[in-house]
Amino acid sequence: MPFSEKDKEIMSLALKEAEEAGKQGNFPIGSALAINGNLIDVGRNQLHINGDWYSHAENRLIEKYSKLIMKEKKKGSKIEIYSTLEPCFMCFGTSLLHRIPNITFGCPDPYGGVAGLDKNNFPIFYRDRWPEIRSGLMAKESCDLLLNFFASKNTKEFREMFNTYKNLKLE
Repeated sequence: MPFSEKDKEIMSLALKEAEEAGKQGNFPIGSALAINGNLIDVGRNQLHINGDWYSHAENRLIEKYSKLIMKEKKKGSKIEIYSTLEPCFMCFGTSLLHRIPNITFGCPDPYGGVAGLDKNNFPIFYRDRWPEIRSGLMAKESCDLLLNFFASKNTKEFREMFNTYKNLKLE
């Protein structure tokens, strides 16, 4: 499915959040929450600021708007999470349990992304709530932020991550 101008506008705001996260020393990952095509808010990765492993961009945003998401879901609103990086299992699970029916991301995550999971391998509770996942929106821009971040770190781990992301085939 092609991306709309509104999709691009919302993802560009998530990219700005990712840039800010990187400036703060966090992985440069940003997210945005939209309801019925209207931006609700943006979030950024805050792992190093908060000193925990929960503070991924999507989780922080969903936690902040959990009650609104529940209310809007009951009304039948279109709820969508945008992320500059393919969601990890934790963020995907948070989205799934909040019954967010649409996830759009930019850069694929070869280390922990879950977009390729087969919903048929999960119990019915999860299969019935499985979201539509769209990938590749502003993938190059999202990936470039990560590449710049990895290049700025001088460790074997980050050099390996840089090489892995540099060789991604983007849509």
